[in-house]
Amino acid sequence: MFNLFTRAVLVLALLFGILFAILMVVGYYFNWSIFTIILTTILIVGFQFYLSPYIIQLFYRIKWITLDDLPQVNRDFILNSCQRKRLKVPRLGIIDDGNPNAFTFGHFPSDARLVLTRGVLEKLSGEEVNSVIGHELGHIAHWDFVVMTIASLVPLIFYIIFITFVRARVGSRRGRGGGSALLIGLASYIFYILTQYIVLLLSRIREYYADEYSAKLTENPDLLSSSLVKIAYGLADSRGKSEDNKKFSDRLHAAKSLGIFDPTSARALALASAGGGGFTIDNMMNAMKWDLWNPWATVYELNSTHPLPAKRIRKLEEMAHKMGKPSAYDFKLQKPESFFDEFLADVFVKYLPIFAFLVIFILSLIFIPMYYYVNTLTLIGSSFGSALIITSIFSLLKTMFKYPAKNFPERKISSLLGEVKVSAIRPIPATIKGRIIGRGIPGLFWSEDMVLQDESGFIVIDYRQPLSILNLMFGLFVTEKLIGKDAIAEGWYRRSPTPHLEMYRITTDDKVRKGYIRGVRIFLGIFGVIIGLGIVGYVFL
Repeated sequence: MFNLFTRAVLVLALLFGILFAILMVVGYYFNWSIFTIILTTILIVGFQFYLSPYIIQLFYRIKWITLDDLPQVNRDFILNSCQRKRLKVPRLGIIDDGNPNAFTFGHFPSDARLVLTRGVLEKLSGEEVNSVIGHELGHIAHWDFVVMTIASLVPLIFYIIFITFVRARVGSRRGRGGGSALLIGLASYIFYILTQYIVLLLSRIREYYADEYSAKLTENPDLLSSSLVKIAYGLADSRGKSEDNKKFSDRLHAAKSLGIFDPTSARALALASAGGGGFTIDNMMNAMKWDLWNPWATVYELNSTHPLPAKRIRKLEEMAHKMGKPSAYDFKLQKPESFFDEFLADVFVKYLPIFAFLVIFILSLIFIPMYYYVNTLTLIGSSFGSALIITSIFSLLKTMFKYPAKNFPERKISSLLGEVKVSAIRPIPATIKGRIIGRGIPGLFWSEDMVLQDESGFIVIDYRQPLSILNLMFGLFVTEKLIGKDAIAEGWYRRSPTPHLEMYRITTDDKVRKGYIRGVRIFLGIFGVIIGLGIVGYVFL
């Protein structure tokens, strides 16, 4: 508790220190007094803090209930837990939706609202529901939902300052102060990005502490682990959703920091650990190796409101061992190697074409005048042409790395999910035989992607063409016809972080359908080399 409080205070101090510094510059620009700057900061924070719970209540259709409306096992747990921890029983709400989730909000712990969805009560056992309630009570006891309400304001203010001063620059570009307005706007945008990541870090830290709080309340960390897995499967259900469920899902993504699970992480966990007959612990443990060992997983986690599911479940498993409790999950697998060299190679390949263009363009501007007397237009043209040649060559090399030759050995989905040396850049060519069971995004009628299932698991088939309109047309007129058919999918298996197979070719009983991304990228690379040579030749001849 002390560690979380200390971290929260430090993060808030950093956030508002940055905010105050920017407001000082803004105040200087508008000739504000220091009193005005401080008062403005306090008023902005206070106004947002007061309104945020009411905005959330408008955002969700919450039915407020009493303790008597809950099952006995949950009612007793809430009463006993609040009495033990000297907490006021929070106001309870239910959202009539099959998606399993829970969240807490309010001004202070004394007026906290704890909301469950119908899906939590339906998909989890009574004791598992208690573990979810315990997690939310942890947020209340730690005051972290209040901290998040305040902290999330800072990036918003920086973005507003950015928009305001960029417009001021546009409106006064011929007058005095236009350059200052632009500098303030750009600085605000940089701080907007920085503070976004700080808020996300704080959000992830608080989830670990709420998990620990739940484990101590229930005296069984494994309950929350199994709850997280079931909630993940509920959020990533691929069997279609009603229109109401889809609307709630959209709201869930819009305010995902509130829920017990980030929907994107939930989908990744579900896809990575579902066997042919449903969830299996062996599949999940096999798939979690990527989350725990591949450096790309940590990169993706930076943009998440919640820790990676594998890390949360591993922490709970460690707690279970310390408490002398049994655990369904065993993280005794030893990391065989670093995997950092592959990560560095992936980053190098990913950004090589852009880096090459900038380097060659700048070097050409410097060295061409040393050997040739050229005018400005010729210099820029020759530098651009040289950079285009090199960039196109490196783009071809990147394409060959990202889309290896057309040799796709047959694999089972479960074996692919256990691969660690894979990323969005580094694929594993594979052929998967199975049945198409649904769309990539449940309920989205134009979703072109498909979910393919074999006897060992299921995976998203990423249908991708060079033009987005082709993807849309496929989703509107073809995908639905393929659902329920046996298929052979050939392509490149990737994780980013959700595991998927980027399609090269998919064969059903009636037709073979291909993707042309690889061919088009090779063509564009060759075309870029030719155009670059043409520009350089034209400039010097």
